[in-house]
Amino acid sequence: MTKKRIFYGILVLVSLQMTAVGVLKLIGFPQLYQQLDELHISHSFGFIIGLIEVICVLGIWLKRARGIALLTLLFLVTSAIAVHFGAGVEISKAIPAMVSFILISALLYLNNTASLITILKQRESI
Repeated sequence: MTKKRIFYGILVLVSLQMTAVGVLKLIGFPQLYQQLDELHISHSFGFIIGLIEVICVLGIWLKRARGIALLTLLFLVTSAIAVHFGAGVEISKAIPAMVSFILISALLYLNNTASLITILKQRESI
């Protein structure tokens, strides 16, 4: 029961955070787009990222789509961290993406621990 509460608690936190950021990108929030300009990301691409974030938040609440939605969000926040480092901006601006990375990774682990352990234990090369 405790694992389930932790899972849904983190799910609510990630949903709130990713929905807020996604909606702000969709409505064209000036401060957020100023930060995207610093990272050399076009406004139209920022809009697409915001749309994907909102769709993924809806997906993480649907049990059948949760895995792919979490993996997509993990890809987005990993990319955001890489872009922050690549653009040479101060590290403190990447902290929200790093926190999101940790929370989404925890959700993936808690969502299906057995599958992840099986994947990590595979030793065959392709």
